[in-house]
Amino acid sequence: MKILVISDIHANKYALYEILNAVSYDFLVFLGDIIDYGPHPAYCLDVIKESADVIILGNHDYAVAFNTDCRCGEKLHSVSVYTRENITKKQLTEDQMKWLKSVPIKRSFGIAGIKFLAVHATPRDPLYEYLLPNEPNERFYNSLMDPSTKKLVEADYVLIGHTHFQFKRKISGITILNPGSVGQPRDGDPRASCMLIDTDANLIYTIRIKYPVSKTISDIKQLNLEKNYERMLIKILKTGKV
Repeated sequence: MKILVISDIHANKYALYEILNAVSYDFLVFLGDIIDYGPHPAYCLDVIKESADVIILGNHDYAVAFNTDCRCGEKLHSVSVYTRENITKKQLTEDQMKWLKSVPIKRSFGIAGIKFLAVHATPRDPLYEYLLPNEPNERFYNSLMDPSTKKLVEADYVLIGHTHFQFKRKISGITILNPGSVGQPRDGDPRASCMLIDTDANLIYTIRIKYPVSKTISDIKQLNLEKNYERMLIKILKTGKV
């Protein structure tokens, strides 16, 4: 089976479209953050709702659903709040908000005898903890602790997002995969990012796909946002950096 793993769409429908149409897959896992920052939250929410086999909330989804703070990084906190109030909440319907509230913050599932755990951030803190690829092994190990049992989670694969950095790492027999961000990569490569797990071949593919960034930028400009926020969003889309 081919499992497509995606995360952090952030309301960028052109990036989402390119990935879903360019990659052949049997099963779709989405690791959270459909919304905020980008111009197409309602569209992206509907696509994920209809297309994904496993869906969990990210910190931005949770913030919208339950009217809380996203607790994202300091550099982007103000633009996160601004786009949530001026784009996301204005576009989502009551039914879409109700659906968001029904989505869990973590999911365990099995495929072909393989145990998967899907969380947005880390098993220790499913919504908010940042785990970057250059962290020491000890940090990775501790992040895999189940807070209820104080033991390592029982999984072959732990699938995470949140940082917008694509990476894979193996700790104590557990493979940690971060597919990066579909709609707003921040690792210096602005192409849409995802991963594909082929359980039959026992292979993991890291994938980057070019999409029409200019269309996303054009749609952002049509929203008449405050210019400082507009410039910040465009810079990230163009450079793949905060």
